[in-house]
Amino acid sequence: MRTGRSSIVPLLTPATAWFGLFFALPIAAMLVVSFWVVANYQLVPTFTLTNYTKLAQPLYLSIIVRTFAIATIVTILAALVGYPVAYYLARRLKRLRVFVLTLIVLPLWTSYLVRSFAWMLVLGTSGAFNWFLQGIGVTDQPVRWFLYTEFAVIIALVHIYLPFFILPVFAVLDKLDDRLLEASSDLGASPWTSFWTVTLPLSRPGISTGCLLVFIPAAGSYVSPELLGGPSVLMIGSVIAQQFGLVFEYAFGSALALTLMTGILIVALGLLRIGKVQGLK
Repeated sequence: MRTGRSSIVPLLTPATAWFGLFFALPIAAMLVVSFWVVANYQLVPTFTLTNYTKLAQPLYLSIIVRTFAIATIVTILAALVGYPVAYYLARRLKRLRVFVLTLIVLPLWTSYLVRSFAWMLVLGTSGAFNWFLQGIGVTDQPVRWFLYTEFAVIIALVHIYLPFFILPVFAVLDKLDDRLLEASSDLGASPWTSFWTVTLPLSRPGISTGCLLVFIPAAGSYVSPELLGGPSVLMIGSVIAQQFGLVFEYAFGSALALTLMTGILIVALGLLRIGKVQGLK
């Protein structure tokens, strides 16, 4: 046993060093800097809670609430759209499964920035949405509130991160033992009852993982809110970028980043707890 453990240590050393150098060390540096202050564009080593008390101001508090609210809505919509797709692929579709999966993954081969610009064209006053509404006679003039609103940001983020929900749920449903559904049917359960009592509970790990893979990047998104939301839909990612790139408030930017990470960590722990299947260790 000791020989086996000692042989694993050299294999883990590069990964551990990489994790410490490019994750743990920057996080520790941000934690230290978040208690400093900036004076005359210079970091002044000290210890103060000013950067964290500043987060309680109505402006920043509303941005934090908006960020997590949008990320939550995006995650819920991705789940509502993605679960039926994953279920159909795993339990119903057989012949064209690889082709449909390729179509789902295909948008990931394009740039995140390109997809955000594409939604600007779709939601703009001369975009496809307005063209369709005017074509069917719903409106005579272009609707301007499609773009530079929370609606535009949410729609774009759902589209961008939807594959990250579909794939883990599909992986779980595809490995679901058919004998469990057969046993449920033999005991007199209807297909709908079998779904709610067997399929859905056993797919909780995939749902939890998919929600994590959507919520985390949605909460920290920067490009889509900047392009599609404009100045009226500020999210915490945009504010962090401003603190580091425009106003050089590295201390406050670090406090914002750590607050975002803490909130995401709390949500992640909750989702992981929900995703545990009862009866399994």
